[in-house]
Amino acid sequence: MEIWENDDDERPIETYPGYLASVWDGTFVSEPILKPLEGFDFRKYSELVDDDGGQRQLSVALDWRIVPILFTAYDDVARTLDQLPTIKVYLDNGPPDAGPASGGTYLFFIADDFTELAVEQSIAALAAALEADFAFLEGSSRG
Repeated sequence: MEIWENDDDERPIETYPGYLASVWDGTFVSEPILKPLEGFDFRKYSELVDDDGGQRQLSVALDWRIVPILFTAYDDVARTLDQLPTIKVYLDNGPPDAGPASGGTYLFFIADDFTELAVEQSIAALAAALEADFAFLEGSSRG
C-alpha cells in the first residue's frame, strides 16, 4: 500500500482515472464495480476468524492464476483488496494540520495494466471466496 501524494485538494477523488472506492472511518463507499463487497460483514467475519485461530488463507481463482489472500482477524477491506493484483490501494493521511480527530482514507483504483472487466471478475471471485469461508466458519462455530 502506498501513500497518496496529491497536491490538488480541490479535485474530487471520484474524477481520477481508475477510481473505484474509498474507506473513511470504516465507511466503504464504492463505484458499482466493487458493490459485491459492500454487503460483506467484515466485522463478523473477523470475529469468526479470530475464534478459529486468527488467520485464514483464501484462494481466489482469477482467469489467469490463483491468488492467495491472507486474512488476519480484524483486517479491513483495504488490506484484503491490497492483495489483489487488479487493485491499487493508497492511504491518504489527509492534510498534516487536520487535527487529532482526523483520520486516514483508503483509496482504491484499477491497477496498471488491468481492465474494469478484470477488476470485476477478481472482485466477484474474492466475494465468493469470502462468502464461502464465512459460511464454513459460521457452520463450524455452531457445530
